[in-house]
Amino acid sequence: MSLNGCVSVISIDTGKILDLEVMTQYCKMCEMNIKCDHECSNYKGSSGNMESVGAFRIFERSVMKRELQYTEYYGDGDSKAFLKVKDIYGEDTVTKLECIGHVQKRVGSRLRKFFKKKGLGGKGKLTDKFIDKLQNYYGIAIRSNAGSIEKMQSAVIAAFFHCCSINRNLMHGQCPHGKDSWCRYKRSLSDKR
Repeated sequence: MSLNGCVSVISIDTGKILDLEVMTQYCKMCEMNIKCDHECSNYKGSSGNMESVGAFRIFERSVMKRELQYTEYYGDGDSKAFLKVKDIYGEDTVTKLECIGHVQKRVGSRLRKFFKKKGLGGKGKLTDKFIDKLQNYYGIAIRSNAGSIEKMQSAVIAAFFHCCSINRNLMHGQCPHGKDSWCRYKRSLSDKR
């Protein structure tokens, strides 16, 4: 359990912090039983809800204090904070951007959970090493094709077939061609030409 939390708004264009909300459930004065007028902690509630409250406070004051409306929320996949701010300026005025690293991690986590539940693990089947490999190629496919859903989908399928390929059953038909390909097999073919 964390007693402190920090939520920030960062400009995509400049990388500068536009606003910051630091929250704490801890008060040194109260801990030391000092009886005086002071503002105690600025947050009461569960640690898990701190991110949501911080994001809401920042978005709520954005128009009045900064004369800005934040249009995009960038957070991890399980963030409840987005639900607190998505309609803050009107219905669906804030869109959510996903962190590629979190999406990539979720792929690995879900595959591991699936193969343990279904008993698909073992030699010649899903292994942690294979899932790590697939997860890494998945991340490369997403990052390399962030501007196009079609290319991203194609690259994810290529990554899957690439990872399933073995010497006696080559499956590199979907992999990109050329000497700049992430696929070693396709790179070696272009070197031979």
